[in-house]
Amino acid sequence: MGRIEKEEYIIGSVSLLANKFSQFGDSIHEDMTYKQWFMLHMISKMDEGEKNLNTIADFVGTSRQNVKKLVDQLEEKKYLKVRRSTKDQRSLKVELTAKMKKYFEKTYKITSNKTDELFRNIEDSKLDELVLDLTKLMECFEE
Repeated sequence: MGRIEKEEYIIGSVSLLANKFSQFGDSIHEDMTYKQWFMLHMISKMDEGEKNLNTIADFVGTSRQNVKKLVDQLEEKKYLKVRRSTKDQRSLKVELTAKMKKYFEKTYKITSNKTDELFRNIEDSKLDELVLDLTKLMECFEE
């Protein structure tokens, strides 16, 4: 396989894996989709301070419109609160709710067990290599 074929294989595989992870996540979480769960998870990993649609979009690597759609769905389910920012009235401030924190506490063990099960056949050293390779690939988008 030549370099171009390898690059095409990688892009195709990552795209297929994204779909597989989405199906995997949807099977774990009954009250939300994998995309909704991932959005909550990423927001919870952001630095302290005010979070708005633009800072979330930058952090997650998607558009403001995609974030807005998911945030609206999650606000409807009471996992997020959205209000006007006191710092900038044009900006929408996004906050995690107590319901979201309880949901993550309740599902942490299940999610962790399912993830362990998914990766059970991959040695720790191979996981370390994969983390490094994925980090390098992510850095390519930042260059």
